[in-house]
Amino acid sequence: MGKYVTKNQKADEKRVVSVRIRRPVFEAFKGASIAAKEFGYSMSLSVVFETAMEDAISEFKEISGIDYQDIAKTELDKKWESKYKTSKKAKKGKS
Repeated sequence: MGKYVTKNQKADEKRVVSVRIRRPVFEAFKGASIAAKEFGYSMSLSVVFETAMEDAISEFKEISGIDYQDIAKTELDKKWESKYKTSKKAKKGKS
C-alpha cells in the first residue's frame, strides 16, 4: 500500500458498547491510567476491553473448537467485498 492511501477494511469499524464496571475497579483503572502517563505509558479502556474480549473468544475457542472471531471476520470480509464490487460496477456503468 501507499504511504498516504490505505485500504479500508470492514474489520476497522468500531462499535460503541456500554458496560457496567464496579466502581473500585473503574477508579483504580482511572488512577493507574493517569499515573501511567507520568511514566511515559498510556492505558486505554477501549484497548483493554477489546483485548479482554479477544482473550475470552480465544478461551472459548479452546473449549468449543469454534473460532467465532474468524467466522465474524470472514462474514465481514464477504460483505465488504460485495459492497466494493457493487460500487465498482456502478461506476463502470456510468462511464
